[in-house]
Amino acid sequence: MKLVKIDEDLYLNSDFIEAIEADGESSTDITMKNGEVFSPYVPIKKVLDRKNTFTKEV
Repeated sequence: MKLVKIDEDLYLNSDFIEAIEADGESSTDITMKNGEVFSPYVPIKKVLDRKNTFTKEV
């Protein structure tokens, strides 16, 4: 399992992320393979940087 810290209280398993899309300048939509959508108030650049940098095996 690879967890990505998206926000202070939001960790997602990167294996199950299907899409990451910008939703304005300060928000991002993250679609999971099961269809669930998370919309953290975090810029897309920060989400992508964290996904690429902070992915760790658990």
